[in-house]
Amino acid sequence: MKKFGKNIKIFLIDGDVNGRWTCELSNWTGKAYKIPRNLIKECAEREDLQKPGVYFLFGMQEDDKPLVYVGESEVIYKRLLEHLSTKVYWNECIVFISKDEYLNKAHIKYLEHRFYSLAKEANRYIIKNDTIPTKSNVSEAEEAELEEFIYNAKILMGTLGHKVFETLTGAIDQQQTLFYFQRKGGERGKGVGLPTSEGFVVLKGAYVAPELLESANQWVKDLRNKHKDKIKDNYTTEDILFSSPSAASAFLCGGSSNGLVEWKTREGITLKEMQG
Repeated sequence: MKKFGKNIKIFLIDGDVNGRWTCELSNWTGKAYKIPRNLIKECAEREDLQKPGVYFLFGMQEDDKPLVYVGESEVIYKRLLEHLSTKVYWNECIVFISKDEYLNKAHIKYLEHRFYSLAKEANRYIIKNDTIPTKSNVSEAEEAELEEFIYNAKILMGTLGHKVFETLTGAIDQQQTLFYFQRKGGERGKGVGLPTSEGFVVLKGAYVAPELLESANQWVKDLRNKHKDKIKDNYTTEDILFSSPSAASAFLCGGSSNGLVEWKTREGITLKEMQG
């Protein structure tokens, strides 16, 4: 499938990268706002924030795990003001509205449910919603338009710094090369992974050697401890992103590893050879 470039317009409302932003995509009637928590009240006079829309509250746990809350409102600014006193964990919000007055209550309920589902599927952020948003009924034509809205909003969300809708691996297709790790016949770790723009991802279901090697460095121990909640009965329960292929293979075998030569295609070609 051929990919096309996108023209995105970003405006710094306060002339400061740490201030408020607007973000628009050419030939699209949607619009995104990125607003720090401490500048919410500065938006009182912005008319397009008095409209219906969907919003995302972003924060961070003490253990550096990112948080998100997905919501909708017929008057965005009023709802954000309420969250200043009712929700304490967030420090930034991103809002999506329509510039042409298209969105109504049914539309934003549909968008809220879909965005929640996409964030859940991507599994990158801890979702703070107490309940699953209700999906409203819309016509076939409206659904098509709203799905296009979601497609464009996902592009802008990533542009604004949050990969809340993006899975670690993206959509793996038949043209994508997978790499395999196996040490001592699998006894000391076995898994499937692939390099991405963020590092190296080990796919769900990899076998993790139960014991660390005596030669294991502290950083290997730290890796095991960091991802211990993603291991059950020595198998990984979800995709895991590592900073490098060596970190990925060290995690699996429990000791030092050169991932560039230990990760191989089915044909035995090493990652180093593929990248060389």
